[in-house]
Amino acid sequence: MKRVFVSFVSCLAVTAHASGFYFGDNGSKAMIQGGAFTAQADDLTAMAHNPAGLAQQQGFSFLADIQLLRHDVTYLRQDPGFDPAAPSSLINTVSSQKDPYILPYFGLGYGFQLFGRQANVSLGLFAPPSQGHYVFAQPNYTKNEAGTAYVENPRKFAPQRYAMISNDIIIAYPTLSLSYEVHKMLQVGVSAQLTVSNFKQVQTLYGGDALGLNPMTQLQENPDYDATVSIDLPGQVGFTGVIGLLFKPTEWLQFGASVRPPVPFRARGKITVELSEFFKNSGATVTGDTATLAMTLPLEIRFGARVMPMKNLGINADFVFQGWNSVDQLLLTPENLQVTVMGNSSTIAPFAVKKNWLPTFSARLGATYRIFTAGAFGVSASAGVLFETGASPASTYSVDWTHPTRFIFTGGVTGHLGPIDVIVGMMGTPTQTTVIGAAGDPNTSIVQRGQTNPESAPAYVGNGIYTSGGYGVILGLRGNFGGGAKPPAEEVKPVEKPVETKPAEETKPAETPAPAETAPSPAPSN
Repeated sequence: MKRVFVSFVSCLAVTAHASGFYFGDNGSKAMIQGGAFTAQADDLTAMAHNPAGLAQQQGFSFLADIQLLRHDVTYLRQDPGFDPAAPSSLINTVSSQKDPYILPYFGLGYGFQLFGRQANVSLGLFAPPSQGHYVFAQPNYTKNEAGTAYVENPRKFAPQRYAMISNDIIIAYPTLSLSYEVHKMLQVGVSAQLTVSNFKQVQTLYGGDALGLNPMTQLQENPDYDATVSIDLPGQVGFTGVIGLLFKPTEWLQFGASVRPPVPFRARGKITVELSEFFKNSGATVTGDTATLAMTLPLEIRFGARVMPMKNLGINADFVFQGWNSVDQLLLTPENLQVTVMGNSSTIAPFAVKKNWLPTFSARLGATYRIFTAGAFGVSASAGVLFETGASPASTYSVDWTHPTRFIFTGGVTGHLGPIDVIVGMMGTPTQTTVIGAAGDPNTSIVQRGQTNPESAPAYVGNGIYTSGGYGVILGLRGNFGGGAKPPAEEVKPVEKPVETKPAEETKPAETPAPAETAPSPAPSN
């Protein structure tokens, strides 16, 4: 029985940071351009993309963005070596919930002159660009009146229950950003961020092998031996940050770069175990309800270029690296969890769960063109594409972390209403199918069902047919009062002294020449 709960804790540690694999990126203006924004960074989402870009903002700025994300995941569990062309009709395909997940971003900023150069200080609150809430089929352990059969057998209606039933993950980054123009062609910036979080998850573990029953197929598993477990782990407040550079060699070309280092993470909260009626009737009990989780958030590096080949047109290209390989293990330490079976109590010791997560690489391309201008009003159209590699290897692929290599296509329009911009857009990724564990396929799952006897052959629950796709609605509102975005740096010329012009000379009337003197007449002779 002790091993039931050790396995339970291990499974929870594996899934405690499932929101880490991103679904797009932050910011409406960035996302309608495929997430390529590192070298543009000319609104308050620069706090996340590249804080150096904030120095482009003059006066007071505000921003309010909402993305409504829907990541659709389905799963048909099968045993190793199955034929994907002929899946069993006795097992249902389960799907994630259909409700959208709300991803917010809020910011305030002020740009001002400091030592003759542009500076900016900004405050923001936002979440990582992911869907943090998934709900799959809830196993129903209700039996008929005779107690001989399940009304809805969990083997059929909740085949994913050993990986995840539901999770609800909230992460927020309160942020203070500073940016300064150190030269007319170079800006630097830094974002100092706190990490505030809470992780909740529910899943099921199997305890039948404590009785010598260790089925290798899901159709042979007995739900009588299931135990429902959950975690509620508030994350301890941590600290992270982003540093960035923005280089503008000409009026039509910009380069940007930013780095967020790996960040240690720690959460502490409650573990709850709900035993099945079979184990309760056997006299098994669990005491204690506290544990801690330790892991490391990944390194993130961004490079970008922006070119403006013609009036009203901007083209962005980005490369993004996320070092998820830094999560080499998840360490979970039960503080007071004890298992009592037949009067014998055992304390569960700390343990580490090794993972094979991979670094991800993302290439992004986007463009915006101002198609209409009338004074202070106008309309711009944007489009972009984002390509990223998958983070979870096939051997550890599961419904709790479904992240294939994929394309995300984006687009939208921006209405310019004087100092206010209104953004409406969409993003979407085509549905992809991933098959794990088919006959002859080397990508066989090593995701194990939790079991009580470590000497028993492991039963694998990650094989099957997965699909992953989804879309998002992008909404944004931002404003700037007191100067707008700082124009590209120009050569500073000395003020020339105006040329003095002499007033036209007055025209004087022509002088009448004096009459010539005449000689006096000779005196008359006498």
